Amino acid sequence: MNSGIAKRRSFLASRKNSGKRVTIGFTGIADFRSYIGQEYIAGMMKAAADYDVNFINFAGAIKYSLFDDINFISHYLKSFKFMHAPLVDGLVTWASSLREFLEPDEIIENFNSLKPLPMVDIGYLEISGIPQIRIDNKYSIHILMEHLIEKHHYSRFAFVGSNISSPHQDRLNCYRNELKHHNISEIPDSVFMTKTMESSQLATAVDEFVHKFVHNGHCDIECIVTTSDIIAAAVIEELDKHGLSVPKDIAVTGFNNQYSGISARSPVTTLDLEYFKRGYSAVELLIDRIMNPGLPAETVLVPTSIMVRQSCGCFEQSVVDAGSCDLNNSLLAEHNDSSEEALRGVISEKIREIFPQLVESDVNSLLDAIFSDIYEDLNPSYMLRWFQTFLQDIRKESAIVSRDLQQCITRLRNLILPMVRDNDSQFAHIENIFHQLRTLISVYNEYDKVSPHENLYTMNNLSQAAINFATATSGRQIKEVLCHQLSEMGITGIILALSENMTSDLGSANIELVQPELPFLWRDKLPYKVSDPVLIPKQFFPQTRRFSVILETLHHEDKYFGYAFLEIGNPNISIYDTVRLLLSNALNQVYQKEGRTKDKSLLLKNEQLIGILNIPKQENNEERKIGLTSSQITNYLLEHINEMTNLDQMSEDLSVSKSHLVRRAKELTGYTIQTLHEKLKIEQAKNMLQIESMKLTEISARLGFQNQNYFSSVFKKNTGMSPRNWAKRNGH
Repeated sequence: MNSGIAKRRSFLASRKNSGKRVTIGFTGIADFRSYIGQEYIAGMMKAAADYDVNFINFAGAIKYSLFDDINFISHYLKSFKFMHAPLVDGLVTWASSLREFLEPDEIIENFNSLKPLPMVDIGYLEISGIPQIRIDNKYSIHILMEHLIEKHHYSRFAFVGSNISSPHQDRLNCYRNELKHHNISEIPDSVFMTKTMESSQLATAVDEFVHKFVHNGHCDIECIVTTSDIIAAAVIEELDKHGLSVPKDIAVTGFNNQYSGISARSPVTTLDLEYFKRGYSAVELLIDRIMNPGLPAETVLVPTSIMVRQSCGCFEQSVVDAGSCDLNNSLLAEHNDSSEEALRGVISEKIREIFPQLVESDVNSLLDAIFSDIYEDLNPSYMLRWFQTFLQDIRKESAIVSRDLQQCITRLRNLILPMVRDNDSQFAHIENIFHQLRTLISVYNEYDKVSPHENLYTMNNLSQAAINFATATSGRQIKEVLCHQLSEMGITGIILALSENMTSDLGSANIELVQPELPFLWRDKLPYKVSDPVLIPKQFFPQTRRFSVILETLHHEDKYFGYAFLEIGNPNISIYDTVRLLLSNALNQVYQKEGRTKDKSLLLKNEQLIGILNIPKQENNEERKIGLTSSQITNYLLEHINEMTNLDQMSEDLSVSKSHLVRRAKELTGYTIQTLHEKLKIEQAKNMLQIESMKLTEISARLGFQNQNYFSSVFKKNTGMSPRNWAKRNGH
């Protein structure tokens, strides 16, 4: 066994035997219909299973999601509250997945706030001190260009990419270096970099390409290299609109091995970036960091591989290999010798019977391909090329290649083979072509079987679940629906924590439902109050086995009801987000009906706030007219209780001047902003000191103090005693 694997297993077994099985998490925000997202998660979950560690998926979903508002990034960021010890021991991050929604500095700041939690990143953003699993763009472009130049002898290239992220620019630089390495000059104005990957911008780029390099139906460029399968698929489609067929008129390549490349009219030759392996490797590297936090932050490059499909001018290897299959002569039919002209007439009529959808020009071109293959031993054959175009046109219309085509190929084979029965070499050549045609259709069928994975909803079960949730009129009924519907959707367990009222943030909540049922000792504790999401006791998770769960925050618009951990049984990630939506909508109806709509602090009890401020329960009308209220001030400070006081940022976020903020805070609370923030932190510290598992170092860090000594000093200034003495006096 590899020494690294042995060391990890020994460490993890020791943790497990001591009752502290390691728990790792994953966080990012992406379209989890995509091949990339699914493979990352599959790789991480496989590594977690192999190493016998718990797995929590904190990732947020976009695009397939049924979010009831578009502000999903703010909802996703709420889950950062969970990404700390003791809930997780380490975290795999996909920081660059936030790049579409936040600026890099803001993303890095968010992930830096999770330190000193051990982390490993799988994206492309540089976060100081965090190890990285990265794409080897240099090697990837090298093996792609080597194939295009050595195999196809292309020498006239164009490049289409996007400035949406740094990897695209990096791939362009690698492409240019490869041209130099092969002594190929870059053609002037042959690089097209769009601002985004939106279809309209890609269409404009192809229009510019055609205007510059296509004349009288002839293209001066042999191959377009792109930085993404999404771009490649769009380029192929736009070229088709201009009358250019891929790969007949021009080759196109992709990058990333995504569904869009598989489902393109000409399946895209691309780079498989080994997302599964990278997810798996990230977990291994994370375990190493948990074992030894002092390890240097290294960058690991996972080797990639080229996926040869049809858009570069090749056929898939399975199609090529089919040409050398054993012959099967059992279907030979009797045929009287005749002239080629007479044969063409007979065959054309038969072709119309076999393929009734063909127009006259298509019938004639297939006839030409058949007779060309009889007299010429060309590889790939004329018929294979003809059927490639035919299948692309079918996909353009329906996106599905009919399996009935195999029967059509059999009928065509029975028609053609008797023509060459007296010539062994011709017979073998034509028979090999039909083997290739069968395999070509099978390849397309496989592509079309994979592509529907992009639509991951199992509508029947979800429709029934929606009906059942809609009829629930109380909390008890909602729980009953949950228990029934989860098993129907392949979800084997849940931990449901609900707040007392609708709130503007996630924090204090009561664990009200756990499935499968807990041992009596813990079942008797329900509902169990959790003052901070990260402090949910591990005893509520499965104890006798490893678990894999996904976190879903429960919200309606900007109001939160709590959260749920759903055990991952069904691999369809979108199912869990749909449960979130249905559950959240049902809870909204019940909370509204029961009047549980009063917004309150999730971090501090109401009496604690009153004790600090002595504020009336509701501001009067005069106070509201002035604008800024005491609730707005305190709510903001509570939401940023783990940060240092920042007057500039606070005034900007509350849309008031700094001078107005300082003056109003003093008028409404009697304190300066800094003093008020400090007092709120001390009250929250009192709550945390009542949690036996929390150490002073963790409390001080979570409340934004520079170090434990400074925290103790501030605590004593406000309470007259040290944190330890306060905890002892209050029975903890």
